Amino acid sequence: MKCEEIIINRKRGVCLTAYIQKTGGEFSHIEKRPAIIILPGGGYNFCSEREADPIAFVYMKAGFQTFILRYSVNEHKAWRNPLDDYEAAYKLICEKSSEWAVDTKKIAVIGFSAGGHLAGCAATVSECKPNAAILGYPVLNRATADKYSEQAPDVVDCVDEKTCPCFIFASRNDNTVPIENTTQFISALGSCGVAYECHIYSDAPHGFSVADETVNPLNLDMCSRASHWTSDSVSWLKEVLG
Repeated sequence: MKCEEIIINRKRGVCLTAYIQKTGGEFSHIEKRPAIIILPGGGYNFCSEREADPIAFVYMKAGFQTFILRYSVNEHKAWRNPLDDYEAAYKLICEKSSEWAVDTKKIAVIGFSAGGHLAGCAATVSECKPNAAILGYPVLNRATADKYSEQAPDVVDCVDEKTCPCFIFASRNDNTVPIENTTQFISALGSCGVAYECHIYSDAPHGFSVADETVNPLNLDMCSRASHWTSDSVSWLKEVLG
Protein backbone atom coordinates (compact mmCIF):
# COMPACT_ATOMS: atom_id res chain seq x y z
CA MET A 1 0.00 0.00 0.00
CA LYS A 2 1.12 3.54 -0.64
CA CYS A 3 -0.19 6.80 0.80
CA GLU A 4 -0.31 10.07 -1.11
CA GLU A 5 -1.53 13.50 -0.06
CA ILE A 6 -2.71 15.79 -2.83
CA ILE A 7 -3.54 19.47 -2.38
CA ILE A 8 -6.92 20.23 -3.94
CA ASN A 9 -7.12 23.91 -2.91
CA ARG A 10 -4.19 25.36 -1.02
CA LYS A 11 -5.94 28.63 -0.13
CA ARG A 12 -8.83 26.80 1.53
CA GLY A 13 -6.67 24.04 3.03
CA VAL A 14 -8.39 21.30 1.04
CA CYS A 15 -6.49 18.05 0.59
CA LEU A 16 -7.10 14.47 -0.50
CA THR A 17 -5.34 11.60 1.27
CA ALA A 18 -5.14 8.53 -0.97
CA TYR A 19 -4.52 5.02 0.34
CA ILE A 20 -3.70 2.95 -2.73
CA GLN A 21 -3.49 -0.84 -2.51
CA LYS A 22 -1.58 -3.02 -4.91
CA THR A 23 -3.03 -4.92 -7.84
CA GLY A 24 -1.38 -7.62 -9.92
CA GLY A 25 1.45 -9.82 -8.64
CA GLU A 26 0.13 -11.66 -5.63
CA PHE A 27 -3.17 -9.90 -6.37
CA SER A 28 -3.21 -11.16 -9.96
CA HIS A 29 -6.97 -11.70 -9.75
CA ILE A 30 -7.44 -7.94 -9.25
CA GLU A 31 -6.89 -5.49 -12.11
CA LYS A 32 -8.81 -2.55 -10.64
CA ARG A 33 -10.36 -1.88 -7.26
CA PRO A 34 -13.54 -0.09 -6.22
CA ALA A 35 -13.00 3.26 -4.53
CA ILE A 36 -14.59 5.18 -1.69
CA ILE A 37 -14.35 8.88 -0.85
CA ILE A 38 -14.61 9.63 2.88
CA LEU A 39 -16.14 12.93 4.03
CA PRO A 40 -15.59 13.38 7.79
CA GLY A 41 -18.07 15.29 9.93
CA GLY A 42 -17.41 18.34 12.07
CA GLY A 43 -20.34 20.70 11.55
CA TYR A 44 -18.59 22.33 8.58
CA ASN A 45 -16.21 23.84 11.16
CA PHE A 46 -13.52 21.15 10.98
CA CYS A 47 -12.98 17.64 9.62
CA SER A 48 -13.09 15.06 12.40
CA GLU A 49 -10.14 12.68 12.56
CA ARG A 50 -12.41 10.14 14.26
CA GLU A 51 -14.22 9.83 10.93
CA ALA A 52 -11.10 9.78 8.77
CA ASP A 53 -8.50 7.00 9.17
CA PRO A 54 -10.71 4.74 11.36
CA ILE A 55 -13.24 4.72 8.53
CA ALA A 56 -10.59 4.27 5.86
CA PHE A 57 -9.31 1.11 7.55
CA VAL A 58 -12.77 -0.51 7.26
CA TYR A 59 -12.89 -0.14 3.48
CA MET A 60 -9.19 -0.80 2.90
CA LYS A 61 -9.71 -4.19 4.55
CA ALA A 62 -12.63 -4.75 2.16
CA GLY A 63 -10.33 -4.12 -0.83
CA PHE A 64 -11.20 -0.52 -1.71
CA GLN A 65 -8.88 2.23 -2.87
CA THR A 66 -9.67 4.70 -0.13
CA PHE A 67 -9.63 8.50 -0.21
CA ILE A 68 -10.14 10.96 2.66
CA LEU A 69 -11.25 14.41 1.55
CA ARG A 70 -10.62 17.22 4.01
CA TYR A 71 -12.93 19.73 2.39
CA SER A 72 -13.54 23.47 2.95
CA VAL A 73 -14.57 24.25 6.52
CA ASN A 74 -14.74 27.09 9.03
CA GLU A 75 -14.17 30.44 7.30
CA HIS A 76 -14.17 28.69 3.91
CA LYS A 77 -17.37 26.67 4.40
CA ALA A 78 -19.62 28.97 2.33
CA TRP A 79 -21.70 26.98 -0.11
CA ARG A 80 -20.79 25.69 -2.58
CA ASN A 81 -17.14 25.38 -1.66
CA PRO A 82 -17.46 21.92 -0.05
CA LEU A 83 -19.31 20.47 -3.03
CA ASP A 84 -16.76 22.00 -5.42
CA ASP A 85 -14.05 20.23 -3.37
CA TYR A 86 -15.85 16.90 -3.67
CA GLU A 87 -16.25 17.29 -7.42
CA ALA A 88 -12.59 18.22 -7.83
CA ALA A 89 -11.57 15.15 -5.82
CA TYR A 90 -13.90 12.88 -7.81
CA LYS A 91 -12.54 14.17 -11.13
CA LEU A 92 -8.94 13.74 -9.91
CA ILE A 93 -9.62 10.13 -8.94
CA CYS A 94 -11.07 9.48 -12.40
CA GLU A 95 -8.12 11.19 -14.10
CA LYS A 96 -5.66 9.06 -12.15
CA SER A 97 -7.75 5.89 -12.31
CA SER A 98 -5.15 3.99 -14.34
CA GLU A 99 -2.29 4.95 -12.02
CA TRP A 100 -4.37 4.24 -8.91
CA ALA A 101 -6.08 1.11 -10.32
CA VAL A 102 -9.57 2.47 -9.69
CA ASP A 103 -12.68 1.07 -11.33
CA THR A 104 -14.48 4.31 -12.22
CA LYS A 105 -17.80 2.47 -12.43
CA LYS A 106 -17.49 1.57 -8.75
CA ILE A 107 -16.87 4.82 -6.86
CA ALA A 108 -18.78 5.30 -3.62
CA VAL A 109 -18.90 8.15 -1.12
CA ILE A 110 -19.37 8.02 2.65
CA GLY A 111 -20.06 11.01 4.88
CA PHE A 112 -20.81 11.65 8.54
CA SER A 113 -22.99 14.36 10.12
CA ALA A 114 -22.15 17.51 8.11
CA GLY A 115 -20.03 15.27 5.91
CA GLY A 116 -23.20 13.22 5.51
CA HIS A 117 -24.89 16.36 4.22
CA LEU A 118 -22.08 16.75 1.69
CA ALA A 119 -22.36 13.08 0.72
CA GLY A 120 -26.11 13.56 0.35
CA CYS A 121 -25.48 16.48 -1.98
CA ALA A 122 -23.04 14.32 -3.95
CA ALA A 123 -25.78 11.71 -4.30
CA THR A 124 -28.44 14.17 -5.41
CA VAL A 125 -27.20 17.42 -6.97
CA SER A 126 -23.54 16.90 -7.89
CA GLU A 127 -22.44 16.70 -11.50
CA CYS A 128 -20.15 13.88 -10.28
CA LYS A 129 -22.67 11.49 -8.77
CA PRO A 130 -21.11 8.47 -7.07
CA ASN A 131 -22.34 4.96 -7.81
CA ALA A 132 -23.43 4.58 -4.19
CA ALA A 133 -23.59 6.74 -1.06
CA ILE A 134 -23.32 5.89 2.64
CA LEU A 135 -24.65 8.50 5.07
CA GLY A 136 -23.89 8.28 8.79
CA TYR A 137 -26.09 10.24 11.25
CA PRO A 138 -26.43 12.78 8.44
CA VAL A 139 -27.64 16.38 8.29
CA LEU A 140 -30.23 16.29 5.53
CA ASN A 141 -33.23 18.56 6.09
CA ARG A 142 -33.54 22.32 5.90
CA ALA A 143 -34.08 22.92 9.62
CA THR A 144 -30.83 21.20 10.55
CA ALA A 145 -28.70 22.23 7.56
CA ASP A 146 -29.32 25.93 8.25
CA LYS A 147 -27.59 25.55 11.62
CA TYR A 148 -24.33 24.56 9.99
CA SER A 149 -24.04 26.26 6.61
CA GLU A 150 -26.08 29.07 5.13
CA GLN A 151 -27.45 28.37 1.66
CA ALA A 152 -26.57 24.68 1.94
CA PRO A 153 -29.14 22.58 0.07
CA ASP A 154 -32.04 20.80 1.70
CA VAL A 155 -30.96 17.29 0.67
CA VAL A 156 -34.39 15.77 1.35
CA ASP A 157 -35.94 18.19 -1.12
CA CYS A 158 -33.24 17.40 -3.73
CA VAL A 159 -33.97 13.68 -3.95
CA ASP A 160 -35.18 12.56 -7.37
CA GLU A 161 -35.15 9.42 -9.49
CA LYS A 162 -31.51 10.11 -10.49
CA THR A 163 -30.29 9.91 -6.88
CA CYS A 164 -27.82 7.05 -6.45
CA PRO A 165 -28.53 4.08 -4.11
CA CYS A 166 -28.04 5.03 -0.46
CA PHE A 167 -27.16 3.29 2.80
CA ILE A 168 -28.12 5.32 5.88
CA PHE A 169 -27.43 4.70 9.54
CA ALA A 170 -28.25 6.79 12.61
CA SER A 171 -29.40 6.52 16.21
CA ARG A 172 -32.90 7.06 17.52
CA ASN A 173 -31.73 9.29 20.38
CA ASP A 174 -29.17 11.46 18.54
CA ASN A 175 -29.33 14.79 20.40
CA THR A 176 -27.32 16.72 17.80
CA VAL A 177 -28.88 15.74 14.47
CA PRO A 178 -32.56 14.81 14.94
CA ILE A 179 -33.57 11.43 13.57
CA GLU A 180 -36.15 13.19 11.36
CA ASN A 181 -33.26 13.97 9.01
CA THR A 182 -33.00 10.27 8.31
CA THR A 183 -36.69 9.36 8.30
CA GLN A 184 -37.60 12.22 5.96
CA PHE A 185 -34.76 11.28 3.63
CA ILE A 186 -35.72 7.62 3.32
CA SER A 187 -39.32 8.66 2.74
CA ALA A 188 -38.15 10.85 -0.15
CA LEU A 189 -36.01 8.01 -1.53
CA GLY A 190 -38.96 5.65 -1.37
CA SER A 191 -41.25 8.13 -3.11
CA CYS A 192 -38.77 8.43 -5.99
CA GLY A 193 -38.12 4.70 -6.26
CA VAL A 194 -34.47 4.98 -5.22
CA ALA A 195 -32.91 1.86 -3.70
CA TYR A 196 -31.79 2.23 -0.08
CA GLU A 197 -31.00 0.41 3.15
CA CYS A 198 -31.44 2.07 6.53
CA HIS A 199 -30.41 1.17 10.09
CA ILE A 200 -31.67 3.23 13.04
CA TYR A 201 -30.04 2.02 16.25
CA SER A 202 -31.83 2.25 19.57
CA ASP A 203 -29.08 4.01 21.52
CA ALA A 204 -25.89 5.72 20.38
CA PRO A 205 -24.36 9.19 20.74
CA HIS A 206 -23.90 11.49 17.81
CA GLY A 207 -20.59 10.91 16.07
CA PHE A 208 -20.17 7.27 17.07
CA SER A 209 -17.92 6.55 14.06
CA VAL A 210 -17.01 2.83 13.97
CA ALA A 211 -18.65 2.43 17.39
CA ASP A 212 -15.86 0.64 19.23
CA GLU A 213 -13.28 1.44 21.89
CA THR A 214 -10.78 2.75 19.32
CA VAL A 215 -12.84 5.93 18.91
CA ASN A 216 -15.38 5.90 21.76
CA PRO A 217 -14.85 5.82 25.55
CA LEU A 218 -15.98 2.52 26.99
CA ASN A 219 -18.46 4.22 29.31
CA LEU A 220 -20.62 5.63 26.53
CA ASP A 221 -24.19 4.40 26.53
CA MET A 222 -24.40 2.69 23.15
CA CYS A 223 -26.21 -0.41 21.96
CA SER A 224 -23.99 -3.32 20.95
CA ARG A 225 -25.38 -3.35 17.41
CA ALA A 226 -24.23 0.16 16.46
CA SER A 227 -20.90 -1.18 15.20
CA HIS A 228 -22.68 -3.49 12.75
CA TRP A 229 -23.08 -0.70 10.21
CA THR A 230 -19.48 -1.21 9.03
CA SER A 231 -19.88 -4.84 7.96
CA ASP A 232 -23.42 -4.22 6.74
CA SER A 233 -22.31 -1.33 4.55
CA VAL A 234 -19.48 -3.37 3.04
CA SER A 235 -21.92 -6.18 2.18
CA TRP A 236 -24.37 -3.63 0.76
CA LEU A 237 -21.65 -2.04 -1.41
CA LYS A 238 -20.72 -5.44 -2.82
CA GLU A 239 -24.36 -5.98 -3.80
CA VAL A 240 -24.83 -2.51 -5.28
CA LEU A 241 -21.50 -2.18 -7.06
CA GLY A 242 -21.26 -5.83 -8.12
